[in-house]
Amino acid sequence: MKKTTDFLIVGGGIFGLSTAIELRLRQHQVILLNPDTIPHPLAASTDISKIVRAEYGRDQQYFDMATASMQGWEQWNEMLETKVFHKPGMLMLMQKDRDDLAQTFERESVARLEAMGLKPDWLSANDLHLRYPAFDANYFPYAHYNPGAGFVESGLAIARLSAFAKKIGVKVLEHQTVKSLKREAGNLSAVETQRGDVFSAGQTIIAAGANTPYLVPELQSQFRVTGHPVFHFKPEDPTLFSEQKFPVFTADISNTGWYGFPYHKKQGVVKIARHTNGQVIHPERDDRRVQDKQIAECRNFLAKAIPSLKEAPLVYTRLCLYSDTLDGHFWIDHHPVVKGLSVASGGSGHAMKMGPILGLLIADMAMGEDHPWLDRFRWRTLNPNTNQEEAARFVEGGKL
Repeated sequence: MKKTTDFLIVGGGIFGLSTAIELRLRQHQVILLNPDTIPHPLAASTDISKIVRAEYGRDQQYFDMATASMQGWEQWNEMLETKVFHKPGMLMLMQKDRDDLAQTFERESVARLEAMGLKPDWLSANDLHLRYPAFDANYFPYAHYNPGAGFVESGLAIARLSAFAKKIGVKVLEHQTVKSLKREAGNLSAVETQRGDVFSAGQTIIAAGANTPYLVPELQSQFRVTGHPVFHFKPEDPTLFSEQKFPVFTADISNTGWYGFPYHKKQGVVKIARHTNGQVIHPERDDRRVQDKQIAECRNFLAKAIPSLKEAPLVYTRLCLYSDTLDGHFWIDHHPVVKGLSVASGGSGHAMKMGPILGLLIADMAMGEDHPWLDRFRWRTLNPNTNQEEAARFVEGGKL
C-alpha cells in the first residue's frame, strides 16, 4: 500500500531533520525515512562534537551563514531543552606570524570578525603558554582566540532533534532503507524501501549524506564520498584539557588539517581530527577503519603540538564520511529534469555547524521561495578540474 505525504525526506541527519522540522512548522505533512536508528551509528552526524565557528577566510557568505547558525544553535538549546551547543571559544594556532602568506586563512578570518566589531585577541607565544599550557608555544608561537565560537554535541543534538520532530508531528520512520526511486515520464512516482513499503509525496527530498550520489546516480560525477580520521584520547590529567585551558582549536588548519576539542566530560576523552582531502570511500562496501599510518600521523602531530597527549591511550577511532561536492559547497535544489525530486546534501565537512539555517534554506528551496544564500548551492556542473573552495580545509593541489 502506498503511503502519501506532502514531503518525503530520505535521511535523518542534520540536513533531513532540520528540514523536516522547518517544513512541519510551516504546517506541512512530513514523513522522514532513515535506514537505521537516529542517530545512525555510521552517519557523519554521529559524533561527540563538531566545531561551530564563523571563521571562513574572506568568504563573506559563509561568515554570515555561520554567524546566523550560532544564533540558531543558542535558540535550539532552548527549543531542545538540552544544552547541545557550548561556547568555550576557539583558538587558531599558527606556526608563522599573521602577516605571513602561509596564514592567509587566519588573517582574513580575523579581518571579518573585526569588520563585525568583534575585538580580536592575538596571542604571543608567552600568552599561549600561560593561558593554554597544553600546547607547545615553541611549535605554535602565534595564535588568535575568538570567544564567540564553540562546538555542538552532534550525536546528542541529532537525537534531540529527532525527538522534537516527532513531538511536533513529523512521522519519523527508522530502519527504512530506500531501495529505489521510481521515475516515470519525468516524474518521481514513488520511493520503495527494502522492507517493501512504497511512499509517494508531493516532493521527495534526498538528504542521505554519503549515500546521496548512489540514490541519485547522476550526481556521482559531482560528488566524492571521503573518509576523515577521528581520534579519541584519554588524557592522564583531564584538568589540563578543560574548556578554560583547552578550547576548541585549529592547528594551522589550512596548512595541516588538524583541529580538536576540549575534554569531553561525558566520554572522558579529548577528540582530535583532521580536515583534508580524505580518502575516497564507498559508504557501504569499503573498510571504514582508521589506518595505522593515520594513527602514526596523529601521534606525530601530538608529539610536536600537544606533548602531554602524545602517549595518551587511544580509546576510539572512526572515519567520518563527508558527502563532498567537488567545489566544497552544499547541493540544495530541485532536480532539473525529474519533477518531485530534490536534493539536500553535499555537507563537505561543514553541515553540522550550519544546522539551524540548513532547514530554512532547504524548506525555501522545496517551496519555491527565493533566498539570497541559495544561488551558490543550486544544481550545477562540476568537473575534475574544479577547485575545492573552503579556505579552512587543507586540500593538496586544491582539488578533491
